[in-house]
Amino acid sequence: MHIQVAKALGAKVAATVRDDVKGDYVKSLGADLVINTRKEDVVERVKAWSGGQGADVAIDNVGGNELSRTIEAVRPFGIIVAYGFMAGEEATTNVREFFFTQKQLRGTIFADPEDLQWGLDQVRAGRIKPALDRTFPLSQAAKAHRLLADNQVKGNFVLLPWGV
Repeated sequence: MHIQVAKALGAKVAATVRDDVKGDYVKSLGADLVINTRKEDVVERVKAWSGGQGADVAIDNVGGNELSRTIEAVRPFGIIVAYGFMAGEEATTNVREFFFTQKQLRGTIFADPEDLQWGLDQVRAGRIKPALDRTFPLSQAAKAHRLLADNQVKGNFVLLPWGV
């Protein structure tokens, strides 16, 4: 979803994946650069792609030790938005490097009402398409979360409260 939102805002987008199948998927969503983190160094690829500067903004939904790599991949005065913690709730980073480059770290779990309205308008206009992988009955919530943790979900999944 973030790829489509960034593209709708006019951004060039680099996306990270952990396998080539997901790479094809995010490319189909509009990613300009796809980095397989199991084969390539994120920081090196982003810096090469951005002319040595780093990304203006990075969205990190992985957290844990990956957050420090995301911070490294962002240019001085850039912004890192953290909203997930699949790799862990705690992270360490070189604080000196962080504040000497004057980067900003922001946390979020949701947008404000104006952003939500903008997003809905983009969906209605067909510029953003919901990325639903599949649905699960609520009774299969554990299975759904295992698939998510094992990197087997493309996009989002929905738990249906009425399913068995």
